[in-house]
Amino acid sequence: MSDQTRPACVSRRTILIAAAGAAPLLTLMGGSAEAKMAQSSVKYQPAPKDGKQCDGCNLFVAPNACKSVAGDISPKGWCALWVKKAA
Repeated sequence: MSDQTRPACVSRRTILIAAAGAAPLLTLMGGSAEAKMAQSSVKYQPAPKDGKQCDGCNLFVAPNACKSVAGDISPKGWCALWVKKAA
């Protein structure tokens, strides 16, 4: 294969440097560089646990979302990320 027909190779280092540089730009542009976690990875359950439930959590976004967990979230649910809502 000649150099003209061979596809250009991009090193892993180049990709990592580009990704590291893009994260601050996303933040400045109002985007989010963080992905939400799967419900299973945070032990989400649709019922309260030990008197703690999502609508009392600082991460809960009414009516049925979470800042850190993907998918529909029940206000009466619970997960391992639960943090008491600031008064």
